[in-house]
Amino acid sequence: MEPADEITRLISEWQSGDRAAEAVLFEKLYQKLHAIAAHLVRHERAGQTLGPTGLVHEAYMRFCGAQELKIASRGHFLALAARVMRRILVDRARARKANKRDGGAQVDLEDAQWFRSDADVDEVIAVDRALQQLQRDSPRQCRLVELRYFGGYTIEESASVLHISARHARREWDTARTRLREAIDGAPATD
Repeated sequence: MEPADEITRLISEWQSGDRAAEAVLFEKLYQKLHAIAAHLVRHERAGQTLGPTGLVHEAYMRFCGAQELKIASRGHFLALAARVMRRILVDRARARKANKRDGGAQVDLEDAQWFRSDADVDEVIAVDRALQQLQRDSPRQCRLVELRYFGGYTIEESASVLHISARHARREWDTARTRLREAIDGAPATD
């Protein structure tokens, strides 16, 4: 793991337009970004065309044009990366669902292999809706879920990023999981 001060410096230089700092930053954090992506796709069918590496690269492309973001630290950067990767997966699920509604004539093979069934697509969309609601109701709980579930962070690591105690993070995690479960169970199955 890289020293936090060096990563924070690289983030600052990248945001100031330093392309060399951008390359070094992504190189130094690539293994962690790959681990986050692997965590996100670990339940998907074998042989899918967009694996963790492809997901990291697609997220990188989205970050390249986003210098207006104000990223404060390594943890903040990784949380944003996890959010971007989740957004990519949700966008793909929505595109697949839209293609099916339009008769399916333009279904991309890559998208068709990404989810095992329509239920998977509906679940991804339901989880996204629940997270959007949680973001409106409790931004810190939403960020905790992103760190834990999408980023693969432990309670202790998440607590450190959020500047709260591990005990408080556990309570927030329990509450957030309950709220998400209730929102997902009550979410309609169609987009």
